Amino acid sequence: MTTLSFPTVAVKNMTMRLNRVVAVSESPFTLDTQVYSHQGARWEAEVSLPPLDHEQARPVEAFIVGLKGRENTFTFGNPLHTSTAAATLSATATIRAESLTTTSGASAVTAGTYFQYGDYLYMVTSDKSSGAGTLSFQPPLREQINSGQSLIFNLPKATWRMSSNDVGWSINSTSLYGFTFACVEAL
Repeated sequence: MTTLSFPTVAVKNMTMRLNRVVAVSESPFTLDTQVYSHQGARWEAEVSLPPLDHEQARPVEAFIVGLKGRENTFTFGNPLHTSTAAATLSATATIRAESLTTTSGASAVTAGTYFQYGDYLYMVTSDKSSGAGTLSFQPPLREQINSGQSLIFNLPKATWRMSSNDVGWSINSTSLYGFTFACVEAL
């Protein structure tokens, strides 16, 4: 498996969601429900690029073909989600944790801010004031983080793979190329 870098090209539209595995059972008689949250959660996205001329489209075509459908992965992040926040961890956190403890030098972080650790993307779910504190986030932690590690807030990225082996693009009569594709977080 090879991990490719997303080509240097603008993103026109992006739809992003966090897909969770939650089972709900409802009684047909009382309508009482039972809910069970399984461990599964992953980011999913649909990305559309602006119309590209032939020269601009060539590296994107090569990128898509080089992914070999769902075989290879790529690094990608929403170019609009960036932050000057900084946080270093003061304690170790285990896999599936949903909060991290930061050192006194950590900056304030607002809810909705994305960050990267390793090859994974997370979203802060509640405001954290500057200094030592608890940073709550989703999805649950994918790998253990040790004390002293820093989080990446500036243009965070994750590792993705195409949702389908059948990928392509369109070309119109004015030689403009259109690219739209669906991808999921590579876990």
